[in-house]
Amino acid sequence: MITLHSEISTIGGWSTIYRIKGNPTRCAKVLAPHRAYRNGFPDPAMIARKKYGIKDMLKYELDNHRKILAKVPQKMRNNFVTIHGIKNTSSGDRALVMDLVTDDTGKIAKNLDANTRPLNPGFFLTLERIRREVFLRHSLDHFGIACRNILVRTPKSPVIIDFQNTRIRYRGQFWLRIPYFVRQKVTRKFQRVYNDLGVPDFTKVKSLQKIPNRD
Repeated sequence: MITLHSEISTIGGWSTIYRIKGNPTRCAKVLAPHRAYRNGFPDPAMIARKKYGIKDMLKYELDNHRKILAKVPQKMRNNFVTIHGIKNTSSGDRALVMDLVTDDTGKIAKNLDANTRPLNPGFFLTLERIRREVFLRHSLDHFGIACRNILVRTPKSPVIIDFQNTRIRYRGQFWLRIPYFVRQKVTRKFQRVYNDLGVPDFTKVKSLQKIPNRD
């Protein structure tokens, strides 16, 4: 059992992230009612069940994380947050326990929406390697790629933190079972990130060697 401490973030709509009392290197994600549904802000577990057919949102994210990490080369593991499992909290909630990502100044790493530091071109080279060598190569349906879900560990090192949105559950979207369309949608997510940051569309660069990687 863990005890939640101070709140870190509520960005994302599904959950709140807390520090863990007595464990400064880890944090806990707890489902919380931040997302509107049918004119209210109900329990997100209920939304997941009724709208997406997901019985256990935390286990769903944990399983998605494991599915993706199984395809990630060792050299890229550091660019994905480590998730340790699900724990009960002293307040009666369940929480997904993961590493607390800090930046090179020792502070909690900010996501791309909140980051104000100039990014090294190597940051985008790493994102493109992840897109091409993980998501496209294995046709992984991770559609949660967005600025809010990418942390800046250093100006050259991104960390992907959210794995709740890796599968679209709408019945009519049968085409998302086809690898080609999965790859197309994942690429559009990366393009949106680049567009939001005001940088070139690196998905259109044929060779990774053409993306700068200065120190």
